[in-house]
Amino acid sequence: DDQVKPIYGICMGNQLMGLAAGGKAEKLPFGNRGQNQPVLNHQTGECYITPQNHGYVINCDTLKPGWKTLFTNANDGSNEGIAHETRPYFTAQFHPEAKCGPNDTAFMFDVFLEACQAPPNKKITFPVRDPPKPRPNVKKVLMLGSGGTSIGQAGEFDYSGGQAIKALKEEGLEVVLMNPNIASVQTNMDDKGEAKADHVFFLPVTPDFVE
Repeated sequence: DDQVKPIYGICMGNQLMGLAAGGKAEKLPFGNRGQNQPVLNHQTGECYITPQNHGYVINCDTLKPGWKTLFTNANDGSNEGIAHETRPYFTAQFHPEAKCGPNDTAFMFDVFLEACQAPPNKKITFPVRDPPKPRPNVKKVLMLGSGGTSIGQAGEFDYSGGQAIKALKEEGLEVVLMNPNIASVQTNMDDKGEAKADHVFFLPVTPDFVE
């Protein structure tokens, strides 16, 4: 017990830790991938948005005594991390280190460093995040598009921009779109789609035009 060292497993590290803890790895039907996977923290009751890219999961029902579920995917209920009940061992199946995605769980590295400085056998505890700041009182949003590309190009930008417009309009905001991809649903003039901006300006993104 006096030789206990904190261990923090990420992604494959979660599965290796799970196997070492007596658990079994199972293949997911489709896998969990993308930058917006919701994960529930069983210790604090909070939900994080996380980037993920995995096709296997640890079955927590097969873990040895002394281990518990730490994180669960809110979409499919699959395991997203485990922790030892008394020792500083914990894991994350998602990617708290990802620079391309949300940083909700970046604090986990601080938790690990604090565990390295704490007395041995101190179990891991997570801080509760500060309450979110009040939303700004705005009625109109300016969205800058990806520019006039050729038909068939930049489909991913069209999709992400269309989803952003849809989400903003669901919040009751007026959307002004500037410099869009001309071959996109964001610029449709009919009333069939929900991803259409309220106002569209085919102008370059320069200080004069934006102001």
